[in-house]
Amino acid sequence: MTNKQALLDAWLAGLPPQTFSDAPEAEVWDPGFDGESRVVLAKLGPYYRLFEYPAKFFPRFYHRVYPLPVAEWPISVSTALYGGLCTIEAQLKIHFQATFSYAERNLEILSDINAHIKSGYEGLIRTTVDAELRNLRDGEWIESGLFATEKQIEKTINEALTVKYIKCRAVCSLTPSFADLEDSRGLDGRFTQEAVYLSILEKNFEFRERQARERTRQEQMLEKERLERLNQLHALEQQKLAIERENQRQLLAVQEKQNADQFTIEAKLHEEKVKHEKHLQSIEQAAALQFELEQQARRQELEQQLHAKRLEHEAILKERELQAGYKAQEVLQQEQQKYEEQLEAERIEHQTRLKEMQLQAEIKELELRVEVTKNKDAYLHRQIEWLVLDKQRAELSRAIKEAESDIEAANRLSQLQAQ
Repeated sequence: MTNKQALLDAWLAGLPPQTFSDAPEAEVWDPGFDGESRVVLAKLGPYYRLFEYPAKFFPRFYHRVYPLPVAEWPISVSTALYGGLCTIEAQLKIHFQATFSYAERNLEILSDINAHIKSGYEGLIRTTVDAELRNLRDGEWIESGLFATEKQIEKTINEALTVKYIKCRAVCSLTPSFADLEDSRGLDGRFTQEAVYLSILEKNFEFRERQARERTRQEQMLEKERLERLNQLHALEQQKLAIERENQRQLLAVQEKQNADQFTIEAKLHEEKVKHEKHLQSIEQAAALQFELEQQARRQELEQQLHAKRLEHEAILKERELQAGYKAQEVLQQEQQKYEEQLEAERIEHQTRLKEMQLQAEIKELELRVEVTKNKDAYLHRQIEWLVLDKQRAELSRAIKEAESDIEAANRLSQLQAQ
């Protein structure tokens, strides 16, 4: 991009023309600033002397130290060209520092030396800048740019202050601004600079055309990027759907396998439960039959004993008649109670033995079920529940049988007492 194109394109785009300047970098002016520069004024009576602050110095009562700091000085200068068609604004940033020679020539203002420099040389600087800007009336800068003018202004200011014993480094930035080209008011004055005006119109047209092409290219690029993003989103959506379908298929397969395993386990548990119930029923039937036989034998034996005792008692009654009637009756009751206690103890012992047998069978069944289920908590929980139910049912059956036996024994005892 040439300077001519950069300047007008930047103006038409609303950007500073220096942004696009490809002018070569100029050598940076080095004024030799010293941040610790100070001077000492020795005044004793009518005598005084100014000298630079020594490296090792101990001020006395007649010494006054004045710093010579580096200061920043912004100045803005605007100049209108071509009958107001163009206005160039110069933004100056001047860094300056008074030298020992300047301080020696201005002893009376040492305490405010930088303000004195600003007030004394601002007019000179503004006049210098305005003169340089008015040299641009020939319009050549439109082709070559403003870089050279900026550097010339910086050089002129640096030299002007340097010869006044002031260290200086000026930085200049020129910004041109143009009146509205579409405004027809005041065109008579602008036609006095017809070449400049036509050059600006030509660049304006070229820029707008290039801007339109660039806008079209960017729109096409954005549309292409949008289509690519849509394609990517579509591909990602398809990939997401494929992953979801695969996950769903795997989930269904796992659920089917779990259902099959659960059905197998439940069928096996049911089979084991049926076997266990049958086994318990057989144990209960055998135990009930054995208990009934033992009870029947014990009843027969008791009846025989009671019959023998009754006969013996009748014989005693006959021998002793009324004298021993009451005593014999008491003895008979004691004997009857003794036999009943013995019968009850034997019945309890039989029930205890039966319970132990049932518990051993249940424990064995539980061990078998634990081995079959292979530590399956659900199955063990169900088996424990079944075992509790079986125990409760067995205890209920035993309680019923015990109650029936107690009723029968009480009835027999009542019959014996009645006899």
